This record gives sequence, C-alpha cells and structure tokens, in this order.
Amino acid sequence: MPASTNSLKIDRLISGGVITNYFCSSRCRHCLYNSSPSWKKEYITPQMADKVFKTLKKFGVYSVHIGGGEPFLNFEGLKKVVEKANENGVYIEYIETNASWVENEKEAKQKLKDLKSLGIETILVSISPFHNEYIPLKKVLKLINLLKEVGIEIFPWVEGFLPEIKRFDIEKTHPFSEYIDTFGENYVKSLPLRYYLTLNGRAIKTFEEFFPKKSIEEILENSSPCHELNSKTHFHMDLFGNFIPNPCVGFKISIDDLGKDLDDKKYFFVNMLYTKGIHELFRFAKENFGYKPQKSYLHKCSLCFDIRRFLVLKKNVEAFDLGPREFYEQY
Repeated sequence: MPASTNSLKIDRLISGGVITNYFCSSRCRHCLYNSSPSWKKEYITPQMADKVFKTLKKFGVYSVHIGGGEPFLNFEGLKKVVEKANENGVYIEYIETNASWVENEKEAKQKLKDLKSLGIETILVSISPFHNEYIPLKKVLKLINLLKEVGIEIFPWVEGFLPEIKRFDIEKTHPFSEYIDTFGENYVKSLPLRYYLTLNGRAIKTFEEFFPKKSIEEILENSSPCHELNSKTHFHMDLFGNFIPNPCVGFKISIDDLGKDLDDKKYFFVNMLYTKGIHELFRFAKENFGYKPQKSYLHKCSLCFDIRRFLVLKKNVEAFDLGPREFYEQY
C-alpha cells in the first residue's frame, strides 16, 4: 500500500543519541527504554554503527551521545562504536554509564584511558535514587575519581541527588521504598522535574500512583494527532537500525526509511497516530481486538502504551512499527 499524502515523513534531524544495547546491569524504575538484565545480550555491530553514523550525517547531525542499556557491558564493542564515529566524522558528546562495571580500579582506569585515546572527552555518570537501587554510591564516586585522574570531563546526572544518597550507606544499594520512607511522597513527586524525566516507559508504572490521572473519556475527548512522532530532538537510533522518536518509545522506524513518506501498510500504527491520534488507536483496538481500558491514565501516552502492550503481548500482533517486543515484556 503506498503512503498517503498525510503520512509521516522525517526529513531532517537536530540532536539525538545512539543506543548500543538494551541489556543493562540495572532495571531502573524511571527507564524510558525498559532496559534490564533480562534483555538479550545483543550489542550494536561495527557495520550497523557505521550505517547509523552515515545516516546521522546525511540528515544533518554531526554529534551525538552514546547510551544504552549500559554501554560499558561490552567494552570492546563500545570502542568499535567510537572508532566508527571517528571514521565518519561524528563527534561523541558523551557516553552514558551507571558505573556498575567499576570493580578493579586498575582495569577501570585503563578503559577510561582507552576511550580518551579515541577522543572521548566527557562521560555522563548517572546519579539518582533510581540507580542507587542497583548500584552502591561507592562505585559512582570511584568512577568520578578515576575520570578526574584520567582527565575526562564528568557530566554528573544529576549531581543534586548526592546529598540525599549520601544519607544512606554508600557501600550498599538502597530500595526506592527506603527513599519514600525517609523523605516522603512529596520527595517522590519532585523526582520527575529534578531528573527531567519523560513519564513514559517504566516511569509510567512508577509514578502513576503519585500523580493525578485523567479519565479515559477526558483523554479521548481531547485527542489530537500525535505530532510528537515527528520529533527531531533527543531522538535515538538503536543497535537494530531503528529510529525512535522522542518520546515515542516502543515505536520503531527503519533508518532506511528516513526521508521518505512512510508507507501506510509498513507503518500502520505510526501513521494512524500521526494523522488521527490516540482516539483512532483506541477505536481500532477496541473494535478489532476487544481492548478494555482502565478507568484512568496519567496521560495520552500511558493510554497509548497500554493499548500497544495489549496488542503485542496479549494478541500477538506483529507489526513492523511496534517493538522491539522485549520493550513491552520488560515493562
């Protein structure tokens, strides 16, 4: 089926990142991409990295960040990604890490030296109550000290959480419930703003009990086309060659199809939402698959996610533009 005149076409990009892997040492409650240790241990290949960087330049992007999952879980793979970026003239703004891999100081320091020799100037170090559930602060502080020794800039995300995390034993991990018990519900409500969180992915489940929800009727009544799918900033390209608009996680567009009018058959759900919005997706799922919604949701994106998860996991709907399947399984 040919693309309609109203179908989505992504013809230019501004800023974004590359996802090297979805498997991670943590299963953070805020994770936009539902990363976890349960994902398959797949990592972007040098060939795909080369294709991704060539595509980025084609669409006007000459610098990106590298993220995951946890990119350092395959360090040799990470070095190859950086090499491919260098070959293509794409600058790596920073590499994200949660510091879980920092065990032996000598080995960790050598890895940092290797990255510096490849031109890496900045490392983003994750600092938050979400990460502290899985990674003791001691590891994070150790990594920060090693970065200083090696001479790589530190992007602490978010440094403002350090006073709270230091209230607990830095040698141990601390469950989210410990933060709630210590600082209260208002503290939890402040986290999305302090961390600049997008309430999507696993963050939906984490925060829906703390924030007022909208009725299904209110969401549908105010439905409009989802032009977020045409977002050009903070997008990601992943190890499978997918373009993921921000904040529309769980959707995928082949990087081969960027710059084209997206085919209505191949991108059935993307074009449905882009042209008609959540109201049409709800109608489609209800009439064709018997979807029954909850009474209320955080926002239209949490309703959209609930519908798509129902279609993928409960009805085994196989659609090119929905996935990866593990994204829905690892919620």
